[in-house]
Amino acid sequence: MRTTINISDGILAELREMARQRKRPFREVLEEVLQRGLGAGPLPRKRVRLLTHRVGFKAAYLGQSMNQLYDQIEAERDVMGAWR
Repeated sequence: MRTTINISDGILAELREMARQRKRPFREVLEEVLQRGLGAGPLPRKRVRLLTHRVGFKAAYLGQSMNQLYDQIEAERDVMGAWR
């Protein structure tokens, strides 16, 4: 079957290089790579543990999102800059 796909330039260059090194048609190399990828199954899930640290927020900031805190810091900086 014939189809058209969009491949990033980097991947395309890598596939062409593989085909050149193996002295095989590009189509065969692409099919092989796709077949291996499809046969690999789902990627294994690895449990990740994140270390957390207390950052010591003032009580007035508790319960706010990081975006709200960032906006507050910017507003305070702008006010302080106007006083200088």
